[in-house]
Formats: sequence, C-alpha cells, structure tokens
Amino acid sequence: MDRDVYLLLTSRIMRSVSAGVLAVVVGLYYVNELHLTLFEVGVLFGVGAFLTPLLTLILGFYSDKYGRKRILLITLSFLPISVLILLLTSNFFLLLLSSALGGFGIAGGLVGGGVGATVAPMQTALLTEKIPPEERTKVFSIFTTISSYAGAGGALLSHLPSYRTIFIMALIISGISTLSVIPLKESFKPRIKKVPTSSGDKDVIKKFTITGVLNGVSQGLIVPFIPIIFSKTYGLSQSTIGDIVSIGGVVSATLMLSTPSLTKRLGFVRLIILTRSISAVLVLLFPFLSLWYLASIDYIVFTPLRVLSLPAQQALMMNLIGEGRRATVSGANQAGRLIPSAFSTSLSGYLMRAVSIAMPFEIAFLATLINSFLYYSFFRSVDKLANGSVTIAEG
Repeated sequence: MDRDVYLLLTSRIMRSVSAGVLAVVVGLYYVNELHLTLFEVGVLFGVGAFLTPLLTLILGFYSDKYGRKRILLITLSFLPISVLILLLTSNFFLLLLSSALGGFGIAGGLVGGGVGATVAPMQTALLTEKIPPEERTKVFSIFTTISSYAGAGGALLSHLPSYRTIFIMALIISGISTLSVIPLKESFKPRIKKVPTSSGDKDVIKKFTITGVLNGVSQGLIVPFIPIIFSKTYGLSQSTIGDIVSIGGVVSATLMLSTPSLTKRLGFVRLIILTRSISAVLVLLFPFLSLWYLASIDYIVFTPLRVLSLPAQQALMMNLIGEGRRATVSGANQAGRLIPSAFSTSLSGYLMRAVSIAMPFEIAFLATLINSFLYYSFFRSVDKLANGSVTIAEG
C-alpha cells in the first residue's frame, strides 16, 4: 500500500475512534444529562439520519465534478463542529444542527466509522483509485476491520468521568482525522464535461439503492437506540454499555478478516443471505431476553453478522461502476440506505414510547428478510464479480 492509502487509513481510524464513543454516549447524554424524552431523541437522531444521506448524495456528486480530496476535507470538518456544539450548548435547535452535521443516529454503529457517513463516498472513491480491482475486497476488508477495532477502542472512552471530557476527546481525535488527509494526492481528474450515465451504471444504482432502502429501514429502527435500551430496559451503566459495544466492535472487526475467503467460498449472495437472515432472528429476540447477559451475547453476535458482507458489497459496487462515477454512485447508495433509515429512526422513538420497545425490532426482522431476498433476486448471477474478476468500465 502506498502513502496515500495509509493517510486514508489514519483518517478513518481517528474518525472511527470518535464514532465509537459517540455511538455509545450521545443518546445517553440526551436522556440522562439533558433529560430529553425518547420521542425528542428520535427527532434528533432522525434529523441527523435524514440530512446525512442528502449531504452524502450531493457531496458525492460534486466530488466527482470538482475533486474528491477537496470535498472530503470539507466533510471531515463536520464532525468536530458537531461535537463542539455539544460542548457549548444544550439548545434544542442547535442540537438539531449538531445532529445534522455529525450524522448522529445514522445506521451502522461502529462499523466503518459509524457517524462519518458523509465522508464515505469520497473515501471509498479515493481508496479505489489507489488499489487494483483484484485487491479491493481484501483492502476494503482490512480497512473495515481496522476501523472497527478503532471504533471498539473508542467505545471504551465511555469510561471517562464526564460527558464534557468525552466530548473534548472526541473533538481532538476527529480534528486529527481531518488534518491527516491534507498531504494526500488525488490522481483522479474531475470530469469537465458531463458524461451521460450508461445503462449499466443506472442498473447498478437502482439495484443497490433498492436493497439499501430496506437495509436502512431495519438498521435505523434499532441501532441508534441500542445503548438506551441497555440502560433503560436492562439497567446497565454507561461504562458497562461501552464495554459491550466495544466487544461487539472487536468481534465484528475480527470476523471481517474472513470476508474475502467466505466470499470466495460461498459467493456474495449466499454470504449476505446467510449472515443477515441469522442476524434478523437474533434482532427479533433482543428485547425479549429479560436477562442483561443474554441480551449482551445476542447483541455481540448479531452485530458482526449484519456487517460481515459489507467489504464484498463495496468491492462489487466499485467494480461494476466506471471510474468517473464512483463517488456519485457510492453517495446514491448511502442515500438509498440512510434516507429510509432517518424515517425509521424517528418512527422508532415514537413506537418505543407509544406501543412497545419490541415493535421496532419486529419490523426490522421483516425488513432484513425482504432485503436478503432482493439481494438474491438482483445479484445471484454476478457472484464472481465480488472477487474482483470483472474489468472496470472507464468513464
């Protein structure tokens, strides 16, 4: 790997550390320190989850047009700004701005940096131009694994004595994430004239967007509320919750190392159907387990199963798309996943308060099963592409 790959990795690690602790404490801060209701928390998470994919879609498009590094630097600054707002004020409207910039409440938890979704299209496109097609599943797995370890380590920062101390640490670390990409050199030249999107690219966009919708719904219903449920339903302390989330991140990262070999052995479609179907059942069981240690084990198992196929999915998508549209398509995929996630996150807060804690998990179970079926319908004939054996279209 060349120097620029290591710069991208450094940025992603630092962002993941910040994401790890924020994924644990932001919801608890809203409830325990600011005394907000679950409905108000759902609104804050929903705003972050709704605006993040819109920003992702817009920034992905403009990064292909004006330069990915330039837009990446701007986007990386959003997280430090959002944490600074948390440090300085409890005004609800400014908290909405903080959630919008930081993407608090987005689906994905620790994996890949969690609250850094707006940077994903630029990071993915920049990384893709640095590595050959046949190495992409492997490198994406390494990146996701290391960043997941970093997120797990970040979750342990929840042991720090106060929310203020935690937010100061997150501010410093996310700032380092931004500064670390300044020396990066971009080899891709932004397109000056608009190139018509090919029918093949359109088909890929459509398929990944449709599957992303249901994935976003299922994750948005449950992921942002996991720490709150551990606290309110199972009575766990913040430090214990941080430990559990950290273990989930470590297990996810470790299993992610097996993604390339599992993809070769099972194929992308069978891998995603198997892992996500099992995770759907475990998600359904989570709110009914009564005992905190059973719920913890359940969480530690279903978390990696939900994301095990992610590196193969990223490699497949990048291999199917021309060079000049990778950030755009990555942004479209993120938007397709995160916009429905935003609505489901806002709905989840209401359902937990007005109906039952279990209702969002039941809906997530059904959405995940349908999502797995769609992957089979769309991609059963292209499993070989997950191994990087396809020639990339240039454009």
